[in-house]
Amino acid sequence: MFNQTEEMNSLLDLMRVQNRYIHELSKLIYSAASDMSLANNREFTEFVTHFAEFTRYHYNSEGYSQATQLIQAYNYILLEQLLDSQVLAAAEQMELSIGHLEMTVRETQFRLHPQMILLNHGILLMEETQLKIIEKLETLLANSHPAPQLQN
Repeated sequence: MFNQTEEMNSLLDLMRVQNRYIHELSKLIYSAASDMSLANNREFTEFVTHFAEFTRYHYNSEGYSQATQLIQAYNYILLEQLLDSQVLAAAEQMELSIGHLEMTVRETQFRLHPQMILLNHGILLMEETQLKIIEKLETLLANSHPAPQLQN
């Protein structure tokens, strides 16, 4: 049980790091959106849309994780639902947002745009953190897998 608590705390720490990344990238997005050439760019708009969905899923999964920790419900089914319904959905939205950001950066006028360079770097850090979150959840799932019931 102690190891599981330690793993859950490690997972929550990663999610807090992800919160800081989200906060900083949100400020960059807000600033970048004031540039009309970016604000009117379809790929950038799609990036913002998917990034917003990613953050919604992320915040839902973090709240769920904290509640899980507080009540110590290290239950295989709950963790599996968290992984399936929130964390993986967040990762999908992040991947979609990354694809649109990459399309935006491919356009010559935005390639060296300072905010695009920062957004690109920040989103890559977030992607790495999201992968670590998924790995931690998978480890928790593996360690909390219910023991098979033996028949008499």
